[in-house]
Amino acid sequence: MHRISTPLLMAIAACVASSVLAEPVCSRSVPVDAKCEIALSALHPTQPAVGMIPVEERAARFKGDTDFVRYTSKRPMPVVQAPDGTFYLTDGHHLASVLWRVGADKVMAQVIGRIDNPATFWQEMQARHWVYLHDPKGNPIPPSALPQKIADLADDPYRALATYAQAAGYFKRTDAYFMEFEWARYFGSHMGWQPIDRMNLLAAIQAAEQLACQPAAKDLPGYAGPCNRDKTGALPLGEQQ
Repeated sequence: MHRISTPLLMAIAACVASSVLAEPVCSRSVPVDAKCEIALSALHPTQPAVGMIPVEERAARFKGDTDFVRYTSKRPMPVVQAPDGTFYLTDGHHLASVLWRVGADKVMAQVIGRIDNPATFWQEMQARHWVYLHDPKGNPIPPSALPQKIADLADDPYRALATYAQAAGYFKRTDAYFMEFEWARYFGSHMGWQPIDRMNLLAAIQAAEQLACQPAAKDLPGYAGPCNRDKTGALPLGEQQ
């Protein structure tokens, strides 16, 4: 009689446990609110752009041996299934962009909704704040203008600026829908939509610090309060006449 070694028994037990705990592949049979595995390439964006600078920075820090399904299991990607079976990602576009850059194949998703009427699909998506149909300057766009894949998301440098501004505490995170895009538009309009890249990012962040506390921003979600002029009395970039 052959004995099975303890390490082998442990490996077998781990494989059995993982197979028992594995979530199903995302399909129409998966109930709403349930988790499922889905290919990252199968997720359709519900916004036109992300801030690429923080995406690339986070991707550069990512560990190469990550189990991406396990990594996303604690906070699954929220998806809505369309009448034709397509899954639309309703949040987490920046993380999805990071995962695409580091070679992720499958991720964990959670089906938060399923819309069966093709005639009212986009109206329902908008009513539930599951889609953002605006360009970086706030102009409306049709659903057909949305990218088809995570890899196709465009770069909105002012959305990146809003990410850094929020992280620095220049405005507070709230439950308001698409608040980062509102701040991105605010920064862009007050900075003349001048190009932002890694070379002038620090200056742009410094300008955002001053702009975030101006009276013109008081009605934006997360406004952190008024600020004082600096000792020279100078106004921030974008406010100068």
